Amino acid sequence: MIKNTPEFITEFCPEEFSLTPVLGGLSNYNYRLEFQRDGVDYCYFVRQLSAAYSTMDNNVAHEFSAQAQAASIDLAPKIIVEHKQGMICDWIAGQHWGPSAQCRDENIEKVAQLVATLHQQPLPNHHLDMTERLQHYYQTVDGEFKTEQLEQQLAFVINLIQQHLPRNRLVFCHHDMNPLNFIEGAQTKLYLLDWEFAAAGHGDFDIATLFQTFAWQAEQQALFLKYYNQYYNKHHPTEQFLTQIPTQVTPAQIDRMAVVVEMMTLLWCIVMYQQDKETTYLTLWQQSERAIADKISRLISENLAN
Repeated sequence: MIKNTPEFITEFCPEEFSLTPVLGGLSNYNYRLEFQRDGVDYCYFVRQLSAAYSTMDNNVAHEFSAQAQAASIDLAPKIIVEHKQGMICDWIAGQHWGPSAQCRDENIEKVAQLVATLHQQPLPNHHLDMTERLQHYYQTVDGEFKTEQLEQQLAFVINLIQQHLPRNRLVFCHHDMNPLNFIEGAQTKLYLLDWEFAAAGHGDFDIATLFQTFAWQAEQQALFLKYYNQYYNKHHPTEQFLTQIPTQVTPAQIDRMAVVVEMMTLLWCIVMYQQDKETTYLTLWQQSERAIADKISRLISENLAN
């Protein structure tokens, strides 16, 4: 039992229940909820929102709406309880892929099909503007951490967003596609978890995040794009699409977006670290600081920012 169990959990449960921490989340608190009622065993997933949730410019109503839409097409767990303090969802009995499974051809295809399916859905009512979100994070950064280099990198990335990204990629985005947010359930069904950043957004952001967090090499990235382009163009539902040239996402455009994703990651890590001085965030901050410099240098050297 956790201290000061949130009201939305105690109201949902009978008198006797158990909460077991679920590892993996960085910015919220996750639990496995179990109890018995009328001789039947029940198991649910609980996510309790942390104090940092609203600081990061998140909106719980938007999250619930996005996850409910994804759950309606069986891409996400069904929400059972919605509350300002958190949520209770169906428990997905399954497993996260390890590094070896992440690189299997058949699993790369499954991820590509899931992402393409999500990107084909009707747009959520809310939109994540990458420039506004980056500026929000930067404004939240303490003055002692605002270096000249960080300011220059932010200006470079904002120019990249405004001048050098494809304009036809507004889709339903998850915005946090990392291995811990994918779980393979029964009959090898793949689900996507943690929808707090989900919104209408630039589809390349999801793909660049995947490439970064799954640590795929060029061969795996090329295979993903092959399957993604195949599934996205084959099943795109809009009438407008029928009059357009099919979208072919290229490695070059993902390389550009990778810089945006890294900038978002860097600022997020700084903001999270300054709140509680947790060393995990400091380590991620240092890694991202090196990565953003390398990626900007590569874009410039390969003339991909022009």
